Amino acid sequence: MAKNIIWTPATTFSEFSLLPDSLTTEGCTIDKIILETNLAGIKAKIPLFSAAMMSVTGYEMVLSLGRRGGVGVLPNKLPVEEQAGIVKKAKSCEMEFVEDPIIAYDSETIRAVVEKLEQHGHSTIPVVDKYRKFLGMFTQERYWNMGKGLDELVTSVMIPFNKGTSQIGYSENPNLTVGEVKKIFRDNDKKYLVVIDSLGRLVKLAFKQDIEDIKVGAAISTHKGWQDRVAANIEAGVNLIVIDTSDGYNEFAGNLIRDYKSNSAFEGVPICGGNVVTYDGAMYLMEAGADIVKLGMSSGSICTTKREKAVGRAPMAALVDCDNARKAFLKKTGRYVPLVWDGGAASAADFIIALTIADAVMAGGYFNHFYEAAGEKYDAKGKQTQDETKMAFVATWGEGSERARNYERYSQSRRTFFTEGEEGRTEYWGRLKPILEKDLNKIKAALSNAGSRNLDEFREKAVIELMSPASQGIVGDIHNMQLYKH
Repeated sequence: MAKNIIWTPATTFSEFSLLPDSLTTEGCTIDKIILETNLAGIKAKIPLFSAAMMSVTGYEMVLSLGRRGGVGVLPNKLPVEEQAGIVKKAKSCEMEFVEDPIIAYDSETIRAVVEKLEQHGHSTIPVVDKYRKFLGMFTQERYWNMGKGLDELVTSVMIPFNKGTSQIGYSENPNLTVGEVKKIFRDNDKKYLVVIDSLGRLVKLAFKQDIEDIKVGAAISTHKGWQDRVAANIEAGVNLIVIDTSDGYNEFAGNLIRDYKSNSAFEGVPICGGNVVTYDGAMYLMEAGADIVKLGMSSGSICTTKREKAVGRAPMAALVDCDNARKAFLKKTGRYVPLVWDGGAASAADFIIALTIADAVMAGGYFNHFYEAAGEKYDAKGKQTQDETKMAFVATWGEGSERARNYERYSQSRRTFFTEGEEGRTEYWGRLKPILEKDLNKIKAALSNAGSRNLDEFREKAVIELMSPASQGIVGDIHNMQLYKH
């Protein structure tokens, strides 16, 4: 007979609802909530990782997600030189001016400007007159705080620009260099710099977030050669090493972590162990010395491990079990180990429920939808294209698929190989920034409902409730109506 039979049905994110069970204070509004997460010394501005999948994370994803404050994790399937090369390129990426910024005219309504912001994923937009003279800056935060109507003019809520007395950082030197801008940002707390000419006309913009360090992770296997891969990536400036194995509850992962932690050359770069989905698996990696532990098995959109060999676990069951291990480990050692959920979180709502326990979420399917994903892009007829206006689908494939054949991740070989993932395509959503910004606001809104100003408070205060299938249909979606087609 089996050692243990668990009769309680396992659950996933969509089966839970977050309750507004804590008082939302005046300091807990969307514009004041911070989503920064501390992962063993890595301070990521947002708690999102892109998965170490060949169809998802390459240079474009690392750069775009990194500029938003997340962490792209480069796949172990990449040759060492290419993986470390992307790390080096991303870490040395220079800030660029926004030479042709999206603008708002003084004759436009707030509604029109908000639509522009949502379309492009911005939170700040310069306001100009018909001659392109710079008049001020519209910011979402100021608009939210002032509570003006959408049909009022944008000038009624903009931060007005007046030379000498303006809150807005500016320069009248159109030939300003990137180096000079960096010095300006270092010397003050301005979030952006407006460059105008001698007539006061808008020339270009620079944003402080574009000079901040981009965080990058690199995946490794437990097989021969991992030390060389680690060394190359650390030399290139990588922030995090991630063990990429389907089942991390094994001696190979434990021994690797112990060897890694004892090597002074790797000191200062945390290592993430995984993947595990049980109390004992999480405890094993923590006791081996993992700085971070990654959870998840067979819940990814392209993963078929459960179908093929009956192995895997539903997300919330795994998260709760592994969190109990973390609590026990913390009590025993005094060391807090961040948990990263990996697989099956495909929307802002999923991220929110996962973050009631996890410190961060890794996503593959979610990020695979975007222009920045590494997979090939196809038009509506299934023809590969590089024309952004014609893109309709993005190629996706699991690391255990026939195409990837990532033997090392699944402890297989050419002789024993069987697929544990599929290959297909996913709907194209466009550029990452606009949709990601919307989803980040949804996460902030949820924290506000839970009376939490940050993720640490959220994990302490959050109350979630398991819903019945019937209540999921009532609470979780629209009902008894027909939608208009726009």
